[in-house]
Amino acid sequence: MPRFSLVISTLGRKDELRRLLFSVVQQSFHDYEVIVVDQNDDERVAEVFEEFPTLAGWKHIRCSPGLSKSRNLGISWATGEIIAFPDDDCWYTPDLLANVDRWFRDSKGYSIFAVGAEDGDGIPSGNRWIQAKCDLHPVNIFRTTFCSSLFILRNERFEGTKFDENIGPGSGTIFDCGEETDFVLQLMDRGLRGRFDRTWHVCHPRRDMLSGSISRRRAVGYGRGMGGVLRKHSLYSVWIGLVLYDFFRALIVAGRGKLSAASLCFAHGQGVMSGFSASVTPDITLKQEVNL
Repeated sequence: MPRFSLVISTLGRKDELRRLLFSVVQQSFHDYEVIVVDQNDDERVAEVFEEFPTLAGWKHIRCSPGLSKSRNLGISWATGEIIAFPDDDCWYTPDLLANVDRWFRDSKGYSIFAVGAEDGDGIPSGNRWIQAKCDLHPVNIFRTTFCSSLFILRNERFEGTKFDENIGPGSGTIFDCGEETDFVLQLMDRGLRGRFDRTWHVCHPRRDMLSGSISRRRAVGYGRGMGGVLRKHSLYSVWIGLVLYDFFRALIVAGRGKLSAASLCFAHGQGVMSGFSASVTPDITLKQEVNL
């Protein structure tokens, strides 16, 4: 049994996937398996695999589009003690797996570990919670759980937990993000304890409101996913706090003259509001109009 199972769901990317796999090969810790769940309708993943001829044990699985669905399929193939879900456009620092392995061995009682996230220039690109280290809690869950940075120690309480296939890209619903936070909340509801620690990090491009690197539609989508997860888990007070935070942040950013970023923050807050008013159910499709 390998120590790590790395479940990589990929769609539409080739160069980024190559970079991720190369960073895995370069790890100082080598007790892992790689499971690539391929949602493409072409052979781009097979072409990337050909560049790593010595890694015959890696698993290449086909799946129709749907991020949560593909991750669930990857879980069913995983045999490792610790499971991770690196995005196909992230990459690992050379000692990341070694450090995570050591952390779990030294941190008894924890089953969920989230590291930080930075872009190639060292700027935070996820997990922007105000504390550098803390236990996971519903109050901080949206600022400490970024899927590429998650590592989960498997046990009997983990088994059977699945990503909600009505949440996430390719789900066919208005909730096209937030699937990882919902997954962690499910695990916490089962009694698993989690910890966030920015001492280590994964690398991931920065895509957020303040950088202006996303569209308004994407900002609204991020918010809707957050609102839907908050509603699903009855986190009413957290919902109010996050909506107020988005609108307050929009005012502060606008006051600094960054009107485009302020507009995206406001759009995200609108998305949180509209997502919370809906239910995470299969019959809510992208074709439905949500009043913003």
